[in-house]
Amino acid sequence: EIRLSLVGSEMCIRDRGDMLLQAVANRLKGCVRETDTVARIGGDEFVILLESVQHSEDAQRVAEKIRRTLGEPLRLDGHSLNILPSIGIGLYPEHGLEEKQLFKHADEAMYAVKRAQKSRSNA
Repeated sequence: EIRLSLVGSEMCIRDRGDMLLQAVANRLKGCVRETDTVARIGGDEFVILLESVQHSEDAQRVAEKIRRTLGEPLRLDGHSLNILPSIGIGLYPEHGLEEKQLFKHADEAMYAVKRAQKSRSNA
């Protein structure tokens, strides 16, 4: 499971939220295989379920692909937007055997990334 939230999207979500979320979802779908699942779980948060991941490095590669893809400027309604995703990963069975455990681990990892990004931007 890869969990992500979009930094810098709050202003745009108020005005062009649906268009932004659809564009992000399309980019995310382009980063994964047809057998994987991309789902928006609320606000600007998405969950990606990767099927048959053999090694943690595989999930890390997908996360890096997502960072690069979402890091490219997004043209939306005449505006250029820069999105900085916060990504947390929960691996089965290392981080839990049940959905709730995996979700919690990915969530905690995602929020740790958000805190680190915020610290860097304030420095």
